[in-house]
Amino acid sequence: MPDRSNGLALGEGAFLLVGLTLLDYVGAISFTDWPVHPFLFAVVLLSAQYGIHGGILAAVGAIGLSHIDGWPSRPIDMSYAAYFGYVWADALSWVLAGLMVGAVTSNRVRVMQEQAAKLHKAMLAENLIAAQYEVLAQRTHQLERQLANHTDAGNASASAEAVVRPRPKSHKSPRQTPGQSDARL
Repeated sequence: MPDRSNGLALGEGAFLLVGLTLLDYVGAISFTDWPVHPFLFAVVLLSAQYGIHGGILAAVGAIGLSHIDGWPSRPIDMSYAAYFGYVWADALSWVLAGLMVGAVTSNRVRVMQEQAAKLHKAMLAENLIAAQYEVLAQRTHQLERQLANHTDAGNASASAEAVVRPRPKSHKSPRQTPGQSDARL
């Protein structure tokens, strides 16, 4: 997982498994009194936190620590198949629990990483669009100012021409009608 280091996973696994082994060894708790082996809880916890790899590492550590005193002896009246089931039943359940819980956790982490990558791409696109908007807004503002200055300059020159050159007056008097001429006067 990206948030947790491998060293932290190994440290937590060692702490949990060795701690449980020491509790059993000193007699604080007896694993035979429990309906399931306590290592199963440690394997499930580590696989839920660290995925398949954490679950498998915890299961391997649990198998190693469970047989630290050696293999149990096979009673004479027990078949080899029953002995194999007796010795490896807990160990296989730890491996299967680590795989199942770890697969769910690893899949969830993968989906979350994909969503994070999509979110990151969307945020980059949003930032790019915002930057382009700023550039276009500045360009629009510059063009509007240029147009306003050009229009103001055009109006100012037209006003200046009107002051310098008066309009030509028409030769008709205001009392004249269109058919009359100036000759009568």
